[in-house]
Amino acid sequence: MGRIVTFVLGFGVLVAGAWYVLQRPAKTDPEAAAARRLENVHKAADRLESDLNKKADAIFDKVE
Repeated sequence: MGRIVTFVLGFGVLVAGAWYVLQRPAKTDPEAAAARRLENVHKAADRLESDLNKKADAIFDKVE
């Protein structure tokens, strides 16, 4: 009888843990996670844009 109770309780703990892990991402804000992943991309794009603008201005100044 003790083995059955232990098995049922253990199985319940495993099922509850699996449910928690699978349902937790649905409650978080997916847009915020995507924004955090793209934050480095936005910074790199801004840096590249400013570098290209400086180089274009330098070339334009040489032409004049």
